[in-house]
Amino acid sequence: MSSSRLPRVLSVLVLAAACLTGLQPTAQAQDATVTFKQVWKEAQPAEFAVVIHRAGKAEYVSQDKNLTEPQERSSPAESNAEQKTQSADAASQEAFKKEFQASESLRQKIFSLAENVKFFDGQFDFTKHAIAQTGRKTLSYADGSRHTSTTYNYSEDPTIQELTAIFQGISTTIEGGRKLDFDRRFDKLSLDQDLRALEEQSNEGRLYEVQAIAPLLQRLASDRTVLHIAQQRAERILKKAGLPVAPTYSK
Repeated sequence: MSSSRLPRVLSVLVLAAACLTGLQPTAQAQDATVTFKQVWKEAQPAEFAVVIHRAGKAEYVSQDKNLTEPQERSSPAESNAEQKTQSADAASQEAFKKEFQASESLRQKIFSLAENVKFFDGQFDFTKHAIAQTGRKTLSYADGSRHTSTTYNYSEDPTIQELTAIFQGISTTIEGGRKLDFDRRFDKLSLDQDLRALEEQSNEGRLYEVQAIAPLLQRLASDRTVLHIAQQRAERILKKAGLPVAPTYSK
């Protein structure tokens, strides 16, 4: 290479390095995630986790490895062998998983709240005196340069409380949709009861990211094989969330 071309080549390399360096913070921000996990035997599901990516993807997973309430109630009258079999069956259940696109407003809110509490770098658990257990909860933040988390049963911090309510609301929404899907296939007479519960939660502002179950609600709203009142409930839940009652198809 001639000496006259060397400065030009060096300039190109320096410019390329500068561009890559400038892109790194953006890439790290795109890869950032906020994760919420709750473990509480008395709840249903007993375990669940929600991961929200800054770029938009959301992941939900839940699992129950405990005996069902009827099994627990009848366990004293059952043989030890039967109890052992039921426990093994419960422990072997596969996790329920769902992916969806998180709304822009939710993503902005979650990451803004996380920043308000220094991305969970600290102690937020209430320790002034003993209180009732409501499950072990963990909030985590991760990006290209850090990974911080905090675990708590209950927190007085309003930001942690708000984040907890949001993630629990996401679980309520998705688990409600999961139950509706089961009813639609195997127990249509239970649809109205379960839709009534979801509608009450919707009116109380306890459902989040309803778009994750919108296709199912839209299907129920137009399904003439289910009770008309159930169709109306599905329609009202969709409208409350600002979603179309009928599915939209891209051309």
